[in-house]
This record gives sequence, structure tokens and C-alpha cells, in this order.
Amino acid sequence: MKKLFLKMFLIIVISFLIPILFTKRVKISETISEKVEDNNSFNYDNNMTIRLLHSQTGEVENLDLDVYLYGVVSAEMPASYELEALKAQAVVARTYTIYKMINGSKHENADICDDPNCCQAWISKENRFARWENEDKDANWQKIVIAVDSTTKNYITYEGKPINALFHSNSGGMTEMPINVWGGYYPYLISVATSGEEGYSTYNSEVILSKDELISKVLVKYPNFKIDFSDSECIKILDFTESGRVKTLKLRKYSNFGNRS
Repeated sequence: MKKLFLKMFLIIVISFLIPILFTKRVKISETISEKVEDNNSFNYDNNMTIRLLHSQTGEVENLDLDVYLYGVVSAEMPASYELEALKAQAVVARTYTIYKMINGSKHENADICDDPNCCQAWISKENRFARWENEDKDANWQKIVIAVDSTTKNYITYEGKPINALFHSNSGGMTEMPINVWGGYYPYLISVATSGEEGYSTYNSEVILSKDELISKVLVKYPNFKIDFSDSECIKILDFTESGRVKTLKLRKYSNFGNRS
């Protein structure tokens, strides 16, 4: 009888303890999740203004982020492209801008500039309209606005943080890893095939240098450079990148330098 009573008592105690323990565990995990989300997330509402540096005048203009993106999308992609393509451009441009805002800018008093060789392209509405045909102006601009506004607050993240969303018009069939271009490693930017680019005007390009032109260019960085063109091994490719581009080129034994494609 005593054994039966003891068993029943233990069952009752355990039945009360299990819900309590389970509830405590859930609360702890919820608290941890909230902290992780707070640490990794970007508060979009607190970063709605962009300081844009106009490269030609040196002036800095404060713009609403999405208003700024109207100028970026209309400068980076033709309005004649499909709306979904323009939306994709808007998301990528927004992501790139946010990354610059929270990770530091090259410019002292601005978040970003309008020079595509430095940051990303931008054009004012007035200048954009001046380049469009009269009958297309309103429809084109409305299409740009829809692309940006319909993707408001949408940006790309990796492990909860905005990525450095580098973009370009054409990659020659295969993207290149940044470390092989200008240095820097990003786990989310890897070499991948890009189909459908064959019809692009600059899908392939060619540069022809004379021997003297080659020597003069190399001498700028390597003053003691010499080469014997009669030697069949004077120019030799040593290795390639993951995308199949030349990574290291050997000019005789005086110089090694990497691919800048």
C-alpha cells in the first residue's frame, strides 16, 4: 500500500513539474531569439534619409531613401525593361545603399555619391526627363516609381545583415569572386553562371597592345622590367580563377601580376 501511494505521489509531482520546466525553457529560447534579431536586424525606419554627394559639383543633398532610388534605378537600368527586372534593380540598389550607410562611406560628409565608378549611378528626374522622348516620359517615370515603391523596405541580407550588393550589367557568362578583382572576401558573392547575356553588346571585348605599348604599361609599375619576345616562354598564363579568367600572368621572370577583369 505504501509503495502504491509513493508511486502515485511521484506521478502527481512529475505531472506538475514538466509543464513548469517546459514553460521556462520556451521563455528562455524566446528571449534569446529576440536578442539575436535585435542584434542582426537593420532598423529601416531610422535610416530613411540618404546624404548624396554630387561628384561634379561637390554638393551634398539629403534625399528620402526611396526618392533617391528613383534616380538610381532610372540611371542604372532602361525603363523599357520588364517591371520585375526594375524591381530587382531597386532591391539590389537599396541593399547596396543601406550597406554603405551602416558600414561607413568613402566620403567624409556623405553616405554615397552619384559616380558609378565609385558608388552607383544616379540621375535627377529633370535630367532623366530631358533624355526621354516626350511621349514616354510620364509612363517611364511611373514605371520606375512603381518598381521602387512596391519593394519598399525590401533588401537582401546574409545572416541577418544587409549584404554588400555589388551589381553590374554583364558578367560575360560567369561572375567573378571579388577577391580576384579588387580584393575582399564575401561568402555570399561567389562565381556562378549567368545565362542570357550573349546578346549584350559588351559580352566579349578585346584589347590589342603592341610590344612597345605592353612594355610601357608594365614599366609604369615595374621600372626595371625587361622582356625578350624571342623567348617562347616570355609570356605565360600560370593559373585561372574559378570563373575561368586569367588569374596570374608571368612575363618572363621579372614580373607577376594578377587578373583585373
